[in-house]
Amino acid sequence: MNTVSPLLTDLYQLTMMQAYHDRDMHEEASFEFFFRDFSPKRSFLVACGLEQVLDYLEQLSFSDEEIDYLRRDGRFNDRFLDYLGQLRFHGDVFAMEEGTVFFADEPVIRITAPLPVAQLVETRIINILQFQTMIASK
Repeated sequence: MNTVSPLLTDLYQLTMMQAYHDRDMHEEASFEFFFRDFSPKRSFLVACGLEQVLDYLEQLSFSDEEIDYLRRDGRFNDRFLDYLGQLRFHGDVFAMEEGTVFFADEPVIRITAPLPVAQLVETRIINILQFQTMIASK
C-alpha cells in the first residue's frame, strides 16, 4: 500500500501523461533538480530528502479508488486509466548523498524513466527535495 498518493501532483502532469501515452511516447526521458540561484546570504545548501524520494518511487502505484476517482472526473480515457492501474516506477535515480553540500546549478538528482512516468514523478520529487533541503540547510 502506498503511503503517498500519486494524485498528489498537478493536473497538468496527468494530462501530459495521457497525451504521451495516447501517442505511444514511452521513450526514456530525464530531468534534473537543481537550484538556479541562492539568496545573497547563502552560498551553499545541504542536500536532503533522498530517502523520501526513493520511498515514493518504490511505492508508486495507483489504487483502484484513485483510478475510479480519475474515471469519474471524465478527463481521462479507459486505455490511459488501464495503463495507470499497472504503472510502477522503472527507471534510474542518480543523486547526491544525503548531507552533501552543493552550490547553485549543481544537479542534486537526475531521474531517467519512461516519459509519462518521469512527467508524473517530477512535481512530487521537486516538493520533497525543496522542502527537505530547505530544512536541512537552515
